[in-house]
Amino acid sequence: MSRLTGGIFNLSDKLQMASLEHRHKRGNVLAANIANSETPGYRAVGYDFEDQLATVAGLESTIPMKVSHPSHYRNGFTTADGKIEAEMFVRPTESIPEDGNTVDVDGEMVQMAENQILFRSAVESLNRKIGMIRYAINGGR
Repeated sequence: MSRLTGGIFNLSDKLQMASLEHRHKRGNVLAANIANSETPGYRAVGYDFEDQLATVAGLESTIPMKVSHPSHYRNGFTTADGKIEAEMFVRPTESIPEDGNTVDVDGEMVQMAENQILFRSAVESLNRKIGMIRYAINGGR
């Protein structure tokens, strides 16, 4: 990502760009959970990346570890080129119904709505940044 964006975008912008990809993937996971809400034996799946993203934001102030190849890992979830490896997991549940399906449709819908709001806010923020850059390029016109 850094080669494409150069010095125009700051760390916050780059983190928002990374979050867009992961929010899209989370939306797909939530949609799959909802689609399988009537499938016997289906276990609800989760997709977590916020902790990894927050850690990456905090890592920029530390001295980076030297790596010899971009696919080497800096830590347990971030490659040397800055790509975040999110965690996909089967959600733990207190009790499993007789049919074995652990999807809570109401909970999934709440998470999907939250994910959509955060996705749209990141898109809006990046659109404003691009608008400011366009404004500067056009000389204030």
